[in-house]
Amino acid sequence: MKVSVLVSKKDPVGQTVKKLGYGFDEVEEDVTDFTYSKGDVIVVLSRHESSSKIPTLTVHHVGNPGGTPMGGEPRQLGVAHPRLLTSIFRELRKLNLGVEVEIEATHHGPTLRGVPVIFAEVGSDETIWRNETLVNRFVESVLRGIEGVNEVDCRNVVLVYGGPHYSKTAKGLALTNCISHIISKHFISELNSEVIHQSIERNITRPNTAILDSINRERREFITNLLRLNNISIEFR
Repeated sequence: MKVSVLVSKKDPVGQTVKKLGYGFDEVEEDVTDFTYSKGDVIVVLSRHESSSKIPTLTVHHVGNPGGTPMGGEPRQLGVAHPRLLTSIFRELRKLNLGVEVEIEATHHGPTLRGVPVIFAEVGSDETIWRNETLVNRFVESVLRGIEGVNEVDCRNVVLVYGGPHYSKTAKGLALTNCISHIISKHFISELNSEVIHQSIERNITRPNTAILDSINRERREFITNLLRLNNISIEFR
């Protein structure tokens, strides 16, 4: 498996990564909507923005569960790579940098067909994006996650529906499971059967478990019925 690590010339973290001397490929476009055709998997190193400005390292799969896309196409999910995302997350957790480490829900583009894309991000403001010491350790941790991907046991691959954008459920589960797509509570009301089907099928390793996190009865029954048709075991939180 060839993993291509990618940065954008427009992205401040990408600029810091290049300043540090890394020779990763660059794209001209914004990280949320680019074209690229090298490698079996793409890992994008980029900025993370948050109104709280709390220093945070994040990982997430890509896709637009709803009808208003932020890069890519509406109601289209990218291909998830649960083993690789989980491997990178576990390495980031080992860093002793005094920053939060989170798994975000699936969001934004690009929604490339057939090629898994994982975002690993540094946040949440300019001082962090330009911090060469922090960014260097972040990059080295991501590379260790890529290198050690085959050591991750993915017998149980988990989908998460509901819960906040920073998924506490996924964060806890990732210590012993692999994490697939996460559809946050913000998209549950407009979630349709096609996106649920994509969340199951657009995976390098097919999920076998779904967690439904604080979802109302009507939506819970709708999602549950589709998951059972696809032989996904279900847990409620």
